[in-house]
Amino acid sequence: MVFTIILALPVLDGKKESTTEFMAAMSDKHERIDGINGHKLILAGGSNLIFGVHSEKLEKELKIPVANLGLRAHLGLNFILNELKDVAKEGDIVLLSIEYFMDVEGDENLHRLVSYYNPQALAYFEPKYKSTFRQFFEYRHMLYKKLLTDYMTKGGPAYTRNDFNQYGDGIKHLEMKPPGVLGSRYVIKANKEEEIKALNDFQKFAVAKGISVLFTYSPYAITEFATNENELKELDSKFKERMRIKMISELDDFTYDEEFFFDNVYHLTKEGREMHTEQLINKLSREIKKDELNDESLVSTK
Repeated sequence: MVFTIILALPVLDGKKESTTEFMAAMSDKHERIDGINGHKLILAGGSNLIFGVHSEKLEKELKIPVANLGLRAHLGLNFILNELKDVAKEGDIVLLSIEYFMDVEGDENLHRLVSYYNPQALAYFEPKYKSTFRQFFEYRHMLYKKLLTDYMTKGGPAYTRNDFNQYGDGIKHLEMKPPGVLGSRYVIKANKEEEIKALNDFQKFAVAKGISVLFTYSPYAITEFATNENELKELDSKFKERMRIKMISELDDFTYDEEFFFDNVYHLTKEGREMHTEQLINKLSREIKKDELNDESLVSTK
């Protein structure tokens, strides 16, 4: 019986092109990037970018097309950087906004899920099983578990493919009442040597390709900042000492009161998003040569 259900999952799951699965939004985000002629600003990182940035406002203020590539921090840093290597072009600028808990490798189940709906993602991670036959059954096992999970939880109203606008921002949550409990309260570890190496390797790639890269910390609830302050200060010191990508924010620049967060300590409400976007505009404006903006250029003053 279970074997029959697993084989039937492609029917149960519907068409990849029309699915409302949250992770399928990667394809829409890539369409946005591919449709931009000339230089662009690419926002890359986890879901803090989905819930925390007003990209249309960034675009109008900075006079440069913006594409929000943010999706899930649990995809891992390697996956996100490999995706950028695929979509970023000469003359682009990448703004990396990384959650503190993001690791290098990411979650294997999430990789399989996102690559099922977005086949291009197969190039962004190293699959555990390279056999096509084995991957066939791995996909169906993964989809079977997801089907049961979705049935039991009914999913989240702000976590579907339909909740994104044309820029790649999440918009459904903007008019919703916060659930009242903030998740993602992780104990932060300052051991980020692998992450720093991955970032430095990406910077070498970007320089060779004529891509500018900037780094910023993500928005973070001030209560969680206080809880992890010692580790965060150690982490910040390591980044400043060893990372070759230019940082445009100080450690506590984007800490906000809990009232400005939606459902976890990285996801902002509508008011929080506006506040954070203004901060980003101020930071980015200092890195841009204003006299070149009308020529569709965005160039770091580094």
